[in-house]
Amino acid sequence: MKNFEKTLVPWLSLPIFYVFWIAFVGTFAVHELLLGVIATLIATLGLFIINRRYPAKFSPSFHELLSLWCVPWYLVSDTWKIIAVAGKDLVGAKRAASLFRTVRFDAGTKDDPHAVARRVLAVVYTTITPNTIVLGINASDQKMLLHELVSSPLPKMTRDLGAQA
Repeated sequence: MKNFEKTLVPWLSLPIFYVFWIAFVGTFAVHELLLGVIATLIATLGLFIINRRYPAKFSPSFHELLSLWCVPWYLVSDTWKIIAVAGKDLVGAKRAASLFRTVRFDAGTKDDPHAVARRVLAVVYTTITPNTIVLGINASDQKMLLHELVSSPLPKMTRDLGAQA
């Protein structure tokens, strides 16, 4: 079963790479479609080679994947925060006070596929929101480094994935 999973992901990526190619070039010209096939095959071959040498260790739970449902709310609420800060900064009422901060993060160990999944999802889900960028998670120190444009509490989805405010 493991061998099947190692070869399934690269084959599934073949049509995805091709769709990205078409979106990138923005045309259905025959020469671009043919060049896209070649580029897609090269990208898929590279993915096969990398996947064999460095297999992905990513094993999230269903609950952790479902944390994605919170993202639209944070997109909307953070956008309003950013608009308010930008407006105040623009009219000279108050300068934007962005900040770096570290929070404790239950990062687990580097080799645990479940811990890797939690770290990846925490970075992706939190960085999607306009107010916060995750600069990194240090597994040995169990810390997450964030940059925020507006100081705010950690999103619930980030806390659910291991951050501790």
